[in-house]
Amino acid sequence: MNNKQQLFKHTLEQTFSFSLNFNQLKDILRLFHEIKIRDGITEQQIISRLAVEPIIQNSNGRNKFVNIKRNLINLRFPLSSKNQAIDPGQIFLADLKPGLTDIHPKSANFIPEVIYIEEKAKNSYLSQRFAEKFPKTPITIINNCLEYVKNNQFDLKDLKKPIVFIVQENWDFIKPCPCTKNHIGCNYWIFNLGFGCPYDCSYCFLQQYTNFPGVVLPANLDDFFQKFDNFYQKINRPIRIGTGEFCDSLALDHITGYAEKLIEFFRGKPVYFELKTKSNNISNILKLKASKNIVISWSLNPESIVKSEELLTATLEQRLKAALAIQEKGFSLGFHFDPVIYSNNWQQLYQQVIDLLYSRLKPPFSWISIGSLRGTRKLKNAAELRFPESNIFYGELFLGQDKKLRYPKFLRKQIYHKMQEMIRAYDKQTPLYLCMEDADCWTMLNKDLNSSKKVEQYLLNQK
Repeated sequence: MNNKQQLFKHTLEQTFSFSLNFNQLKDILRLFHEIKIRDGITEQQIISRLAVEPIIQNSNGRNKFVNIKRNLINLRFPLSSKNQAIDPGQIFLADLKPGLTDIHPKSANFIPEVIYIEEKAKNSYLSQRFAEKFPKTPITIINNCLEYVKNNQFDLKDLKKPIVFIVQENWDFIKPCPCTKNHIGCNYWIFNLGFGCPYDCSYCFLQQYTNFPGVVLPANLDDFFQKFDNFYQKINRPIRIGTGEFCDSLALDHITGYAEKLIEFFRGKPVYFELKTKSNNISNILKLKASKNIVISWSLNPESIVKSEELLTATLEQRLKAALAIQEKGFSLGFHFDPVIYSNNWQQLYQQVIDLLYSRLKPPFSWISIGSLRGTRKLKNAAELRFPESNIFYGELFLGQDKKLRYPKFLRKQIYHKMQEMIRAYDKQTPLYLCMEDADCWTMLNKDLNSSKKVEQYLLNQK
């Protein structure tokens, strides 16, 4: 316990005439911290609110702690406390740790400080491109990427170091998009081309998922294409597939040149291939002949969230301008409101985004997805360390049945209902779908979409 925490403990005990044990103090410190950061108030202001509560004034012994904590929970979750009984077992109260400093990339202009190339990939087109574009960057040949992980202990502060691994992928080519158990998916497939991202979003799950810094880029695209052909011969039906789950599809395309190769390969195939991005890096795509089965999609959020939570990404205006150029070229468009981040004025903020979207672009689009902020306990811990100035994980997030922190269902339903209402006011045709939600929430969009198969058919048939 540091001096500041000791002083806080003393103040609380003197004010309320009771003693705190270590675990009690830990919970109280965490609740105070999250309320302070989210609401922009002081410890003394919170104490003053507690001091006038009759149930606290009239309680003694352990009951005093119980009532103080209960009142703090109500302050911490004001919406939920008015709408439902709060289960303390669904509240995640981790130990407080000091945030990391000076860890975010300073520039959106990605320049690697070192390039590691696996022996099998050293003569690849991708290795040649990086060598040509970054002649001053040192190159190290390694046996495999795991060699680096084995010899270099990973630290979270190093996550966004500009390090590149050019690899020969041997196993992880195509996989089903992971969905949560007992939730409805959309049967999306991931073309697993790359891992890691030069952008830095506070809610990105890669912060708790990866164990090495930088980005991993496969060089053997021909193997990916061969694996897809073999895969498609087996399933032999239309599907949705794309990159962008573990990386941004276009952020580094001016270096990798992936988009041209992908578009030419998937052009005209009986699938919808998606490139998903937060960039405006579309110059390579605009040189190509369009194909309607190629979907270029953008994640969208209000500009205030882009600035505070999506570091180094293109602005909302830049994304929409790029989408217009893509639409005019003849490619299909998709959009993703995921995550929608709740705030007191969330509806006004997202209404402005939707107004702007439909003032610039002509529907219908291939699809629009909607998802609310969510993440594991480990993600919250990592985000808190890396983004101590952010308060988005101090919203009304509880542990759900999938053990992820989520907004309570009544709030998620409100979000999905209003988002659908705002979009449908402009656009009756574009298919809307939810990301990682249960059947109950899906009734907000369409009560008939009660299985992953039906969602997939809905998204494939309405083009």
